[in-house]
Order: sequence, then structure tokens, then C-alpha cells
Amino acid sequence: MHRLARARFTPLVVGLLVVACGSRSGLDAPPSDRQLALVPQPEPLLPAAAPEPARSRGCVDITRSYDSEPATVILLIDQSASMDQGGFGRGTRWNVLRQAIVDPENGLLAWLDQSSRVGLMLYTSFDGYGSPLGCPVLTSVQPSFGNVDEVRRLYLASQPAPAGDTPTGEGIDAAAAALGQLDSSAPRYILLITDGAPDTCAQPDPQWGLPQAIDAARRAFQQGIRVYTVGVAEEINGPDLQALANAGAGKDPALVYGNDPGAEPPLFARTDPQQLADQLKGIIGDVRTCTIDLQTDVGATRSLDGRLTLDGQTLANDARNGWTFLDDRTLLVHGAACEKILGDGQRLEVHFPCATDFAPPR
Repeated sequence: MHRLARARFTPLVVGLLVVACGSRSGLDAPPSDRQLALVPQPEPLLPAAAPEPARSRGCVDITRSYDSEPATVILLIDQSASMDQGGFGRGTRWNVLRQAIVDPENGLLAWLDQSSRVGLMLYTSFDGYGSPLGCPVLTSVQPSFGNVDEVRRLYLASQPAPAGDTPTGEGIDAAAAALGQLDSSAPRYILLITDGAPDTCAQPDPQWGLPQAIDAARRAFQQGIRVYTVGVAEEINGPDLQALANAGAGKDPALVYGNDPGAEPPLFARTDPQQLADQLKGIIGDVRTCTIDLQTDVGATRSLDGRLTLDGQTLANDARNGWTFLDDRTLLVHGAACEKILGDGQRLEVHFPCATDFAPPR
């Protein structure tokens, strides 16, 4: 068991939290431009007896409010032992995720380098409060502009902790505390990436820490910090992901995506490093980019159904100074409209009605 450095609670404006389950954790249920976009967990999220209503498919209502001050991003990454498990694409969960983040050409860090302050916080524990190391055990790099090389070096030098646990609630609290020290009005985020059930510092075994993790996500949101949750294993528990996704957006954890209006989509990471990199980029909506991840398969044939407005001006479906589909779930904004987004644009709205609204009557 290698010794990990204790936390440095450093200022952060936007936090990306990546979480994994501990060596003793497990779940019973199965589970974009220059942005990394996260994919909603494979449907259905509901029991077979209550399938997702067809009307919910292909519905998009996205608003991006751009801040003049660049966001600050913390990569809060769970370092628990189970992240070393293989079978995640062509590698382990840890290695696939790390490659998606550190790749010097197409990774998340390379993309954030030009637009955000970036920090890193790895977290785990060793028998919770019973360890002389304390809990949670943290390793961090202070967020700032131009420090992606330092973040990359620390991340590349780190591995999942043997016998490491997953105090997710305490990890979220630590990241939120670091973000709370910042004297800035810029957007702040936490991206939570998990491959299993959370535990707590007080009770590292069994993994009954979901209520505490939900409460921590709620507290962060109340401080103006948006918490996103992403699953990094096929067996990740759908209801757990759903509850954390809702709590991170300040919503009722009991809401179910595809069934309840306003529910947040549970996000499931792709197993290809490049696709995962693109997924992760897409989650940070306040970063200025001309690529729009719709977060659901709309279908590129529905160009006439979409409506995009930028600062009150309608954008045409046009490859010169409007928008086009990149694929069934991704839009590209072009020309002067793209320059506006990257410059002084303030608000972009994207709307696609539900696909079934256009089905001919039977």
C-alpha cells in the first residue's frame, strides 16, 4: 500500500470530480467541437414494467449562459482500488480514463488549457477514520492557468490505491471547500466519475454512503458549484447515478430521466479513450465552444425541427454562418456565429421538440 499525500485545499472555480468504487464496493444493478461529452447511461433506467415514454426521446432544451471570466475546473478523481479493474474497453478503468484526460493532442487537459483554470484532486481512504493517514486521503495540484503539465505529471505518476476505499461524500466536500476559497464569480463545477457504490470515512465497509454523497452534492450546489456524475463501469447502479445526477443540479434525487420532467440524465462514460475525451469536454457548458453536445440522439435528419438562438438572434441551419449536425447528437456552429460564441456572446439556446411529436397520427 503506497502512501498518498494529504489534501491541499486550494482555490478552484470549476471542479471536475472523478469517482470510483473502493476495493470492497460493488453494485448489483447494471448499470462534444472540442468538448468531451458524457453519454447518458444506456436505457431503460426504469424497470421493465415501466419503460421510458416514447415522447421523451429526442427532446432538447439547452441554454448556455457564457461568463466573461473563464471557468475553473477541478478534476476530482476517485483513486480507489476497483479503478484498477480491467474490461473497460481495451484497458482498466483508470488507464482509459487517464488517457482520455492527459492525451496531449485530444485529451481533456489539452482542451481546457486554453479556456479554464485547471486543478487536480485525487481521493481515497484506507479504513476511513481508522487510518493514521486520516480521511479522505487527497493528492492535489492547485488550479491555475497554464498548469496542465503539472496536472498531467501528477496524474501520470499516480495509480489506484491498493485496498483504497471510496468516501465520495467527503471527496465532494473537500472539492467544494477548495472551490469555496476562491474569490471569483466564474462558474464552478465538480465532475464525479464513479465505478461503484460510495462509502464514508465513518463507515468504510459496507458501501452505504450514497445518502452522504447526495447530501454533499446538494451542499455544493447550494454554494453555486455544479456537480456532474459519470459512471465508469457497466455494472454501475442506475438509480445511484440518477440520484447523484439530480442532486448535483439541485433537483430531487428521486426524479427519473425519461419519466419525470426536469430529471438530469445519468451519464455513462464510453470505453474508447478518444470518445470519452470528447464526452468529458461536452459536460462543461460554460466553456465557450462551437460544438454543442445535445446529450441525446436527436437524429441528423431533423435539421428543420431545430431552433437555435444566440443573444436573441435566430441561427440558420447553414454551414457558413449558422449551424449543422456533426452527428446524431452533436451540433457545430459556424462562421460569424461561432466567432460570436467565442467572443462576446452571452446566451445560446437550443431547442428540438420530441421526435414523436412529428409522428403521423394512427
